[in-house]
Amino acid sequence: MSNFFDGVNSYSDSYSFFDSYMGTGSANGSSSMLSSSIMDLQMIKNGSYKKALKAYYAKNPVKKSEDSKESIKDSGKADSAANLSTMKSASQKLNESVAKLQKTDYSKVESPEDMLEDVKSLVSSYNSTVNAAKNLNSYSILQTTLWMTGNVSKSSGILGKMGISINEDNTLSLDEDKFKNAQMSTIKSAFSSGVSFASRLSQKATSLSNQSANQIAVNTGKKTYTSSGTIKY
Repeated sequence: MSNFFDGVNSYSDSYSFFDSYMGTGSANGSSSMLSSSIMDLQMIKNGSYKKALKAYYAKNPVKKSEDSKESIKDSGKADSAANLSTMKSASQKLNESVAKLQKTDYSKVESPEDMLEDVKSLVSSYNSTVNAAKNLNSYSILQTTLWMTGNVSKSSGILGKMGISINEDNTLSLDEDKFKNAQMSTIKSAFSSGVSFASRLSQKATSLSNQSANQIAVNTGKKTYTSSGTIKY
């Protein structure tokens, strides 16, 4: 399975890229950070994710670390309201799909077939969310999407037991016959509330919805704030 960003050599490479730009990785000095960033940037440029990072960097070459930080801040300004709204809507639907599965009373579910439509909804909304990210430039949104697909990849074992496979473009496919024959204990473990695959997915979906709304507010100049100083959507 290829990574969300084709051209990045490994999942850890993609984390290295965002860690060095977002300042979330270990600090080894500004020169080493910039060197690592430029190396990762070249890997991104050599990939196929043209609508996002490659197109953005073609117009905004990185010359020094201060410039890269400023580029991150402004990365979402080129995103259209339509594309941001698509991401907001898709991630909200994903969160709703996850929430429905988390609220299911599994003691009353007689067979996996009873849950098929809800799982199909989750797969569809997840795919819409991943595809929506391909039309955006915002670093915060792209980073969260990368983390989301990474979490899903780490859960490929339990997903595979339910007939859910990960495609090369990081969308999901559902084998309905295999899902109908899955163990209910496996389904409950993946989708129930608490520390589960569903919980981690919900966290990322919520972040994507908020980030999209935030970027729309920034781009339209219609920001309003709560009493604590955070943006009100």
